[in-house]
Parts: sequence; structure tokens; C-alpha cells
Amino acid sequence: MDSTQIRHKNFQKLFDDFINQNAGLPQRGMLKLFAQRLNLSDRYLSHIKCNRKNIGNAVARAIEAQLQLPRGWMDREHDTLNMMPADEKEKLFVETALTLFRAQPTDARELMLDLLRQRLQAPAPSIKTQRRKAG
Repeated sequence: MDSTQIRHKNFQKLFDDFINQNAGLPQRGMLKLFAQRLNLSDRYLSHIKCNRKNIGNAVARAIEAQLQLPRGWMDREHDTLNMMPADEKEKLFVETALTLFRAQPTDARELMLDLLRQRLQAPAPSIKTQRRKAG
């Protein structure tokens, strides 16, 4: 995938995320609201969305700045969810997490981040503890 395709894909992801974050608003006019958020012309974004225009370096950096994304974010692939799950348990986890997140984006995001922080801060079980549980 070349940089033009990656930028378009990332733009579409950002726009989809914007729509999901504003699910209570009417769908009509969403591109105009997103253009205002990015401080860009809605006509220009329409051309980008329809692949009539490419996203140049200046616009890519402007989008990153407006959305407080790291420099170069628009130029990298971020589609890790399209990777095949390792097993059925991982597939169930991903599906459950997405269902929860999509049902209650704000609440679910905070809950998941809190649980992950707690897990990362908890001391790892010792090898002896793991052997006792296994045996």
C-alpha cells in the first residue's frame, strides 16, 4: 500500500471515528462538522473522501496537529484489528471488547483503560505461584 492509500485509509478511519463519537447528531452534515474540527474546507474534504484529491504533506500534518496526533500518524498503517485472531479465545475477546466499546464508547473506553492500567500495575505472579496453580 502506498502513502496516498495509507493517508486515505487513515482519513476514513478518523472520519468514521468522528461519526461514532457524535452518534447522537444527524448523519447529514457530518463531513461539514468534521471539516470545521480540522479547520479545513468541507468541499476539499469531500474531494478527499471521494478520492478525487490526495492528502498532501501539509494537509496530513495539519490534520495531525488539529487532532493532536503524533507527527507522521497519517503516513503509517494502524489497522491491527484486521489481523487474524490467534485462537477462538482471542477472537471472542476482540469481539466482546468492540461490542462494549461501540455500545457505550465513553464509558467503555474508560472502563477498559482502567482495567488495563490495573493489570499493568499489578505485580506479575512469580514462577512458583504459576507452577502451584498449574500442578
